[in-house]
Amino acid sequence: MRIKNQELFDKITENLITFDTDAHSLVGIQDGERRTVFILQLVDSVRRIQFLNALYVRSKSPRLHTPYSGAFDPYGGAAVLHKAGRSDDAFWLIYLATHFGKHKDDGWNLTEDFYGRFGQGGIWDWANASPNPNAIEQWIAGIYPHITSAGRSRRFGNHRKFETLKPGPRGTGHACKTYIEWIAQYGSHTNLVWTAQQTVGQNPTDVYAYLYKDLDSVAKMGRLGKFDFLCNLSNLMIAPILPDRAYIQGSTGPSDGARLLFGNHLTLAYLDRACTALAEHLRVSPQVIEDSLCNWQKSPTVYNYFRG
Repeated sequence: MRIKNQELFDKITENLITFDTDAHSLVGIQDGERRTVFILQLVDSVRRIQFLNALYVRSKSPRLHTPYSGAFDPYGGAAVLHKAGRSDDAFWLIYLATHFGKHKDDGWNLTEDFYGRFGQGGIWDWANASPNPNAIEQWIAGIYPHITSAGRSRRFGNHRKFETLKPGPRGTGHACKTYIEWIAQYGSHTNLVWTAQQTVGQNPTDVYAYLYKDLDSVAKMGRLGKFDFLCNLSNLMIAPILPDRAYIQGSTGPSDGARLLFGNHLTLAYLDRACTALAEHLRVSPQVIEDSLCNWQKSPTVYNYFRG
């Protein structure tokens, strides 16, 4: 089996052993094969974050946030927008990318088509979307029959597969409306972060926790949506925040993985604390623990690469 980053693999291995010995027994990886597969998932999770960190640095072209340019990528596009001082647009594009998700076959087609108004002219950037929170909902209601029967394949990502464009309180239009109304309370995304800092201080993990709770105002986000949205903002260096914990409670895959790793008899609150302690010991983001546990529990003894 090829190790993608031997140095990182060895470092995680050493730290896992000391955590198992000194902090908490990792009952799920006493078997060498299971331990290796788990470490490989940890390495992959670290590399995914490193990729987004590097993407922010290298993203330069406006084509990345231009629909139908042939180079559209909402993460790279948001990085370009943020570096150009367009923070509202950067946050908004990350929100849309999180809401729609990246489909394993269709890629960012749905995000691009929505952002580009399905080729009907113009784009749903922040300047066009924010003045009227009802505008997107009304627009979708008018074009919904057409977009479900014409054009290329455009599906929600795996983590968002229960979402819908269909008009109504469960659809994208309503979700966007609540997001716009959430930001309107603060005036801008910059003021949102400033308000959080004034409330809880400058610590990036405290600001993350504040925003995570405040996101309850936005429809169709849920635990995973909020976690992914804020982690993307963090990893792309668009917001000065860092996840404070893995938010295991309320999850499915990550909580199953945590039980498998630490023990079935433990409460979710305890598992959440154990995951945070593990992240600190390994010197990685809690997102790494959340992501790797979710992927590892799907196949504990045979390594599979998961794209996110």
